[in-house]
Amino acid sequence: MSKKQMYIAYGSNINLEQMAYRCPHSKVVGTSEIKGYELEFRGVATIVPKENMKVPVLIWELDDRDLPILNRYEGHPHLYRQEKMPFELNGKSYEGMVYLMNRGTISPPSPQYYNTILQGYRENGLDESYLETALENSIFYEQLMDEDYDFGYDF
Repeated sequence: MSKKQMYIAYGSNINLEQMAYRCPHSKVVGTSEIKGYELEFRGVATIVPKENMKVPVLIWELDDRDLPILNRYEGHPHLYRQEKMPFELNGKSYEGMVYLMNRGTISPPSPQYYNTILQGYRENGLDESYLETALENSIFYEQLMDEDYDFGYDF
């Protein structure tokens, strides 16, 4: 008999079609939010600690049979690591597994990747403003890094 664990998804794994293909033995149990974190794009999605912020998430009951496929997709343990994180669901406190990016710099996602996440937000009734803000921040950061600033130093 396979074991199950709670899995906290915030990026492309909130897309129901994608997860049905990738993790056919797992099922959605509800939506929640992770407090004290912000959604960030480093080409792909991650969440980073930030006071007074929150990230809408989709909670999966992840079947252990699906975990190797999900780990491979997430580039675990090199690109993403697994951590345990608390969340609330239907007024009760739980702890679930979440993937957090190990490194990288802020950069916008591809349109296809962004639209995959956007579809998931819409399918699950999540507040799209969090996703839009993360995209805007990544575009702003990229533009900022591309500009040649003269800070007044003589080299």
